[in-house]
Amino acid sequence: MHDRREIEKLSREINDLTHSNRLKEALIRLSVMMEGMHVADFTLQFENLDQTYRMLLEYTFRNVPDPQRERIYQSLRISVLELADIVKQKALANTGMHIYSLKAQVEKEKEITREEAVQKLNAINFESELDKLLRENEVLSQENKFEIPHITPRLFQTIWLTDKYSDADIRLIQAIRTSSELPWYEKCLAVSAVTISLLNCFDKEKFSALFDFYEDRQNQVWQRALTGLIMGIYYYSNRVELYPSITSRLEACKSEEFYQQVKNVLIQVFKAKETEKLTTRFKEEILPDVRKFESRMKEKLDLDNLLANDMIEDKNPDWELLFEDSPDLLNKIEKLSEMQMDGLDLFMGTFAMLKNFDFFREISNWFRPFYRENEVAQRSISQMEDLKETFLSGMENSFYMCNSDKYSFCFNISHLPQEQGRRIMSLFNMEAENLHEVNEEARILNRPEHESYVFTQYIQDLYRFFKLHPFRNDFTDVFGLSWDITDTELFRLLIPAPDVLKSAAQFLFEKEHFQESIHILRYLVDHESPEQPLIEKLAYCYQLIGDYQSALDYYKKSEIFESNRLWSVKKIIFCYRKLRDDASALKWCLEALLIADDDVYLHTMAGNCYLDLKQYEKALDHYFRVEFLAPDNKKVLRPIAWCCFVLNKPDMAKSYMNTILQSEPTAHDYINAGHIEYCHHNKTKAMDYYRKALSDQLMTFERFNEILDFDKEYLLGNGVNPEEIPMIIDYLRY
Repeated sequence: MHDRREIEKLSREINDLTHSNRLKEALIRLSVMMEGMHVADFTLQFENLDQTYRMLLEYTFRNVPDPQRERIYQSLRISVLELADIVKQKALANTGMHIYSLKAQVEKEKEITREEAVQKLNAINFESELDKLLRENEVLSQENKFEIPHITPRLFQTIWLTDKYSDADIRLIQAIRTSSELPWYEKCLAVSAVTISLLNCFDKEKFSALFDFYEDRQNQVWQRALTGLIMGIYYYSNRVELYPSITSRLEACKSEEFYQQVKNVLIQVFKAKETEKLTTRFKEEILPDVRKFESRMKEKLDLDNLLANDMIEDKNPDWELLFEDSPDLLNKIEKLSEMQMDGLDLFMGTFAMLKNFDFFREISNWFRPFYRENEVAQRSISQMEDLKETFLSGMENSFYMCNSDKYSFCFNISHLPQEQGRRIMSLFNMEAENLHEVNEEARILNRPEHESYVFTQYIQDLYRFFKLHPFRNDFTDVFGLSWDITDTELFRLLIPAPDVLKSAAQFLFEKEHFQESIHILRYLVDHESPEQPLIEKLAYCYQLIGDYQSALDYYKKSEIFESNRLWSVKKIIFCYRKLRDDASALKWCLEALLIADDDVYLHTMAGNCYLDLKQYEKALDHYFRVEFLAPDNKKVLRPIAWCCFVLNKPDMAKSYMNTILQSEPTAHDYINAGHIEYCHHNKTKAMDYYRKALSDQLMTFERFNEILDFDKEYLLGNGVNPEEIPMIIDYLRY
C-alpha cells in the first residue's frame, strides 16, 4: 500500500469503528492496512489482539463471569488504536514522503541528539550556578559569559518526528521544561515540536507534556501549550476519552479562567479559517480601489512634476474629490484595520511570498517567537545601527503581526536598497513611537486581553506553516478540518461554560457558517435557558440552509416573546410561503396587519398569498396599498398589472405595463405586455413584444410555449379566440 489517502482513510475508519465499539470490523481494517508490510512484530501483535478479543467474546456469550471484562475490553480498544498508529506510520514511511526520509535520518542519530541535549542542559544548569558563585566572589569578570542554551534544529526534529515518546524522550522534555536557564523562546520551540508531533501521531505522553508546560504558566509558553492541547483534543476527540491520564488532567484544569482561555484559542482558530476568504476579499475589493486612488492622486496632484511646482503656494487639494471614484475606500480600509486588530489575519496574502528566505528552510524557525535579541533578526538590519534597536523593540511589541511575518519583514528590508530600507524602518519607528506616546501599546500589553494576542500570533504562525511550507502536503493540516465541535470531546469540555459556546456560535453565525452554528445553538436552546436571541438565530440558520420547517418551528418559539415579535411573525410568514402553505401564511399576515396596518412587507406578502390562492381582487387591494405606502417600489407594479389583466381590466393593466416597460423590462414583462396588447386587439404590437421576449437568451421557444400554455385561461378570460393561441408560437417561428 503506497497511497497516502488510502492509508489515512483506513486509519480514520479504524478509529471510528473502535469508537463505535465495532472492534472486529476495526481489526479487519487494520489487517488491510498491514497487508504487504511483512513485519513480524506487527503480525504477532495483531494476532494476539485478535485472539484476545475472540476469547472475550467466547466468555461473554457462554455466560462465563468475568469481573475484569470491561477493563479488558477498554484495554483492547486502546491496544487496537495504538497498533494502528504504529502501522500507519510504517505504511506512510513507504510512500516516499519527504518527512519520512527526514525521519529516517533522525532515527539514526536520535540517541546521540537526545543524550547530548540532556547533558548540555545539565551542564548549563551547573555552569549557571558556578557562574553565579564566581561572580559573587568577583572571581569571574562580567564579560566572560557561558553560551545561552537553545533548541537545535536536530533536537526540534527529534521531538517532532518521534511517534511514541519513550522514557528517555520524556526525561528530555522534562529537562527542557524545568531548565531555569533555557530562555522562554526556546521552550516555545519545544512546545511547538510536541504539538506538531502530536498531530502527526497520537501519544498520551505528548498530551502530558503539553499539560505540564501549560501548568507552569510561563508567559508565551503556556499559551502555545494550551493551543496544542485544544488542537489535540479536537483532532483526537474519539480517543482522549479512553485515557484517564488525559481526561483527569482536563478535569483538573476546569475553571472560569481556563474556559476563557479555551475560548480565545477556539475563536482564533475560527478566525484563521477565515483567512483565505479575507485574502480574496482584500485582492478583489480593496486593491483595485487602492490602485485607482493612487492613479487619481497622482493625476490630481501632478506628483511626477512635484519639484517643479511652486512649493510656497498655501493651498490644500480638494481631498474629497480624490475619493470620488471609490467613495467607500476609506471605510473599507478602516473596517479591515479593525478586523486585523481584532485578530483576523489580513497579512497572509502579503507575506505568503516572503517565506522563501533561507531562515524558513529550517522547520523550527516557522515556530520561532520574535524577540529583539535574536541574532538572525539583528544581523538582517545590522547596517542600520542607529535605527536597529528601536525598530526591533517596536517589532517585538507589535501585536498585530505574527512572529513569522515579523522575521519576513526584517529579511525583506535587508534585501532592499539601503535608503529604501531606512525609510521603511523610520516609518515603522515613527508609528511605534506614536503608539508609545499615547501609551496605547503599554495599555494593551497590560490588559488581561494580552493573552489573546499571544494566541493570535501563534495560531497565525501555525496557519502559515500548514498552508505555506513547501512540504505542507506531508502534514495533517489542522486548519483544513471542519472544526465543527459538536459531539466532540472539546464540546463536552465546554458544556459547563455556556458563555464560551455562545461566543463560538455567535462567531460562526456572523461568518455565515450556519450549519456549524446550528449544532451549538440547538444545544444551548434545548439545554440552557431558552433566550430569545439564541432561538431567533437558530431559526435564521435553519432558514438560510433551506430547512424551512425547522426554521418555522423555532420562529414560532421566538414569537411567544413580547420583544421583536413582529420580526418573528414576518419570518413565520416567509417560511410558510417557502413551504407552499399559502393559507397559513395568509392567516399570520392578516393577524399581523391588525397591529401593523402600514407595514409594506405584510401587505406585500398578503398580496402574494391571495395571488397564489387566485383571489385576485383581494391581492390587488394589498398591492395598491403597497404602491401607496412605498411609491418608489417599482417592483409592485408587475403583480398590479397582472392582477388587472386577470380581472379583465385591460386598460388599467396597459397603463401599469407601459410604466414597467420604461425601466429595464424582463422577458416576462414583454410576454405580459404582449398579452395585454392581444386583448386590445393590437396583434401586430403583441407579436413585437413576444419577439422581444424571445430575444432573451434564456427564453427558448419551449419555455415560451410553457408560459403561453399556463397563461391560456387568462387570455381566454379576456376574450382571446382559443383557436388562435396555438398558432402564436407557429407564427413566431417564421
